[in-house]
Amino acid sequence: MKYREVGRTGIEVSEVGFGTWELGGMEWGDISDADALAVLRHAYDRGITFYDTANVYGPGRSEELLGEAFAGMDDVIIATKVAFPMDTDGHIVAGGPGPIHNLSREAILTECDLSLKRLQRDTIDFYQMHRPPDHHEWDESFGAMEELRAAGKIRHYGVALGSMADGLKAVRENDIACLMTTFNCLNQEPADELMPAMLAKGVSLFARVPLASGFLTGTLTPNTEFAWNDKRGVIPRDEYLATLAQAERMRFLEDEPGVGSMAEGALKFVLAHEAVASVVAGMMRLFEVDLNVAASGEGLSEGAVERVREVYREGLSGG
Repeated sequence: MKYREVGRTGIEVSEVGFGTWELGGMEWGDISDADALAVLRHAYDRGITFYDTANVYGPGRSEELLGEAFAGMDDVIIATKVAFPMDTDGHIVAGGPGPIHNLSREAILTECDLSLKRLQRDTIDFYQMHRPPDHHEWDESFGAMEELRAAGKIRHYGVALGSMADGLKAVRENDIACLMTTFNCLNQEPADELMPAMLAKGVSLFARVPLASGFLTGTLTPNTEFAWNDKRGVIPRDEYLATLAQAERMRFLEDEPGVGSMAEGALKFVLAHEAVASVVAGMMRLFEVDLNVAASGEGLSEGAVERVREVYREGLSGG
């Protein structure tokens, strides 16, 4: 496993990170606590030191699992998030309106203490807003993050999700160390303007959904059946098939020298961008950990990286 510094923080994280929504959340099917803990500990044994979570995953379950697995282990770096009410996980499968967004000072300070308790930690390494704040509460929200940092409850803060415009605003106007957004072979929009701006400011990307929710693993088919509580099962059929077809155009990755699978090649593509500190992949099984860890090390060839970009651009133009 290789490790990369997050911005200019001096903190190094494994370049393959572990996203824990799948383990503790309510949108990806079921997994027992025992199996979840086994996967987490196996990931650590394979060199993964960076774990991303959120207070609402479970709700609270993902943070509790991390606390049980890694209490007292200073070499484990954890990022968690705040913004949404604790009873909102599972709303995608359930349908209906999206959750209310709350980044008031009171919510940020209160939820930080609760996350620390669940994580069994005194300090959160990276505390992220689970979508940038609305502009009318921007100063209040970032002010609360500064309070937490001054109090020693968090080491650094950042933003996750949101629009490209909000990401640029956060990078240019605030002292964030990290930004988390979707970046993969099928969604390369952040590379246009956001990621160059991040490099210029010394802000690192935690790349979420690097395998496009499984579409870039090469294992999904038109006939794949998902569990009732797996959010991929609610994707409209036309959208599902279109995304599957787009992903199939990246199948050449599995034939690249030194690449053992389509998923490995897809992760290597994300890691080829110097703004990326870690690819945050969801994992629910031991073998998935092993497949993802294989992406660390020798990079994808420049030719393959450029071909992925070309295939992506052709897709945007309808080619």
